[in-house]
Amino acid sequence: MNHHDALDRELKSLLKSKAEDVAIPDPVQNAVENVLSSLPKQKRKKRFPSNRWRWLAAAVVFFVLLSAISVSTVPIFSEMLRSLFAKDNPDIGLLRAQELGLVHNPHIKVKDKGYTLVINEAVADPTRVTIALQLFDPKGKHNRDKLVIGNENQITIKDREGNKVDTMYDMGYTNDFYYLVAFFREPLQTDRITIEGNVQKLGQRNETPIEGDWNFSFDMDMKEANSKTTIEELSGSYTTPHGMTVTLKRLTRMVQGVRLELETELSDEAMARSPGDLWENQMLSFHFETMDKEEIHAVNPRKQGFMDSLMTSDHMVIGNGKMHWSYTFKYLPEEEPYRFVLDAYSVAELDGSQIAFKPAELVDPKGYQVLNDHFELNGTVLEKSDIEQDTNEMVISFYAELENEFDNNVWKAVDVLGNEYEVDRRGVSFLVNTLPDNWREGLISMGDRGMKQPYHFEIKGLSHIPEQLTLIREVVDKRYQDPNWSVLLNP
Repeated sequence: MNHHDALDRELKSLLKSKAEDVAIPDPVQNAVENVLSSLPKQKRKKRFPSNRWRWLAAAVVFFVLLSAISVSTVPIFSEMLRSLFAKDNPDIGLLRAQELGLVHNPHIKVKDKGYTLVINEAVADPTRVTIALQLFDPKGKHNRDKLVIGNENQITIKDREGNKVDTMYDMGYTNDFYYLVAFFREPLQTDRITIEGNVQKLGQRNETPIEGDWNFSFDMDMKEANSKTTIEELSGSYTTPHGMTVTLKRLTRMVQGVRLELETELSDEAMARSPGDLWENQMLSFHFETMDKEEIHAVNPRKQGFMDSLMTSDHMVIGNGKMHWSYTFKYLPEEEPYRFVLDAYSVAELDGSQIAFKPAELVDPKGYQVLNDHFELNGTVLEKSDIEQDTNEMVISFYAELENEFDNNVWKAVDVLGNEYEVDRRGVSFLVNTLPDNWREGLISMGDRGMKQPYHFEIKGLSHIPEQLTLIREVVDKRYQDPNWSVLLNP
């Protein structure tokens, strides 16, 4: 066998592999294939050594390729170079993966119906999987809106045994590619994963779908990423004035994130305020700060403009009154000391506060103080019921500023005859009166006064406006902002 033949095959293989990493418009692709097919037939002049001539020919092919792309689709080539690691897509976890050499190129390029699906970057560790996916149309232009990831097009993650461990979703975040992610609530325990794409339909709901086959599959070795995982046991426990004990447990540092675990336990007095399973409805508010009190990250604060790098959070019951909590962040300091600061927490508790009013008297707004929450009733109307056809239900419009949380609040309505009605709610809510340097102060606004869009109570089953009605808040999502505790980490 002539050694020139082997070298020719090497050149063709190299050029083909490079071409497969990008989506080239059809006319340019045809031109490149013609150049590649003609490469072994080129005659060389004697003054050029054979090896040197062939590598020069390779450079010519690349020149032809790049020139063709730049001439025919000037703005497109820059789109091909977009990356998870571009300056306008900062992510500390991804940058760390890149630094450690854990960025995988699966060389995925699937073409059908003129559309080409390309994946050149994928990163995986026990924290999450991140993929940059691009979809190019027949002209070679990246189309950010043609692919909808959901029920019909799914990208799943399987462990070494073939068990499905998660499904990826499009995080959005950038127009340069489909930013696909899957965050693991628990660190993934496997040394290899398989990414399987089932993509068979393109187009938005209001478009005529394009059906085809853009399926793909590739494996990712997790051994190196797993070897970078470290676990640090934490110490520190505190009991709040109203009976919640918080205990820090551990930090798990992985390539793309850091997982904090802690436990909470309610006292007998606190449990008495939340009988049955009410106590399970809780929320914690805390933040991390440097020794100079500069904010690192915050979780569920009332603060204005807080720093947020929370990727996942979870909590579960581990005993009577006991909860286990886990939070995964993109980053926490590894060397320098910093503090964990407990800001507040909320627990669903029995309330019983009442607002009694006569609808006919709501000519002008009327205010009511309920614990530390202020309600202003604006009026009542009858609207068509969304439950029973051809019937109406009473709707109360109001504004409110709440110190407490509201997710787990439960209301009921009682008329003068003692009939009870379920109460639903709808509207917009957001934080107001927050401070840029305080994680605890601030209120939840229910309804937007500026836009004249009140919140609404829907009184289910009440098809007329009674002479008098009483609203009873049976359960309040009580917020406690009096903890006074912080823990020094990395001392």
